Amino acid sequence: MLTFSNIMTLYAEVFGGDLLRYVLGAGGTYLLINILLSRRLNRQKIRPTDPPKGQIRREVLASLRTVLIFAAAGTSIALGARAGLMTVYPEVADLGWWYFLFSVAALIILHDAWFYWSHRLLHHPPLFRRFHRLHHRSHQPTPFTSYSFDVGEAVVNAIYLPLVLIILPAHPVALFIFVTHMMLRNALGHCGVEVFPARPDGRPVFGWMTTVTHHDLHHAHARYNLGLYFSWWDRLMRTEHPQYHESYAQTAPRLSRVRLGIVGLIVTLIAGFMANRAQAFDLSGSYASPGLGVVVRFENCPSDKAATCGRLLWVWDQAGTPHARIGDMILTGLKFNGDVWEGQLRDPETGRVYRGTIQSASAVSLKLRGCAGIFCASQTWNSTRHLQSVLGRLDP
Repeated sequence: MLTFSNIMTLYAEVFGGDLLRYVLGAGGTYLLINILLSRRLNRQKIRPTDPPKGQIRREVLASLRTVLIFAAAGTSIALGARAGLMTVYPEVADLGWWYFLFSVAALIILHDAWFYWSHRLLHHPPLFRRFHRLHHRSHQPTPFTSYSFDVGEAVVNAIYLPLVLIILPAHPVALFIFVTHMMLRNALGHCGVEVFPARPDGRPVFGWMTTVTHHDLHHAHARYNLGLYFSWWDRLMRTEHPQYHESYAQTAPRLSRVRLGIVGLIVTLIAGFMANRAQAFDLSGSYASPGLGVVVRFENCPSDKAATCGRLLWVWDQAGTPHARIGDMILTGLKFNGDVWEGQLRDPETGRVYRGTIQSASAVSLKLRGCAGIFCASQTWNSTRHLQSVLGRLDP
């Protein structure tokens, strides 16, 4: 039976998670962007001055109240899911990975629409004075401005998720991705330093996304730039600031000059990962089949230097492998497709040729997979260097 004590315990747990997300999101962004990298990013600072004294303290206190309200919404989701009013399903396999990805995208896109139209409504003068004025007291925003709301605005933002979950089932991990993305984008949007890269002509690389300058202009000119994640509602409704691109070009880091920026770092990491990945699958050296049945050395194919072949070096029982002799190529036409090596695998016992793949199983082993129609079988072959103490030196 659900008691008041149980509800308060649940609320305390949700509050702890929401508070931690705010501290890490807003506090982490402020520490990284506005303090640790402040000198390096000085050219990308949008305002020439710093926020007035006491602003951050006011924002943090207001944000704590917002976290209390958000925690109430999170608790209502947990209770609503128990009552069957909302669907938070436990296993990704229940609806599949494609639905999981769709739900994450839907939560973000629908939230952007909710934010734009509720935000625009809150700028109606009678509502602005009661529900939105506190947020705009931060004329020069900081990451802590992200949750600095009046009670009414906090409620409007909080009820989105419980409402959408009535019609959109979501996995807990999808909800975690959504709220984490919301926090980080919100904190970045208020950091006052342009971190989104520009093309050489000064236009945004990701023109469909809101940038830091985009939202900073909203704090300077409240009637413009009402979107949260995406710029399409502002463009469609003609509420984007007419000088947005000119203002953005003044501080945005040009992509050609980004060295340690976000985009450059991501590209470098991906390139390094792919290079290491390809190197890990480089077919060279000698490998032994299970039970030391045969040993094969990988080398360029005699008839196609762009392909790799496997030459038979040694056989445990020559009589048991009548369809291959020492020196024969039993693995032929192997080419790397970006993930695995593909080619033909010849069984030295039966002489049958299978279409097959080779991929790295570990630092010292390969996984060979051969298929005949829909029937496939796999073997793990080990490097002879790894087995040197057993086989002795095999490479000539």
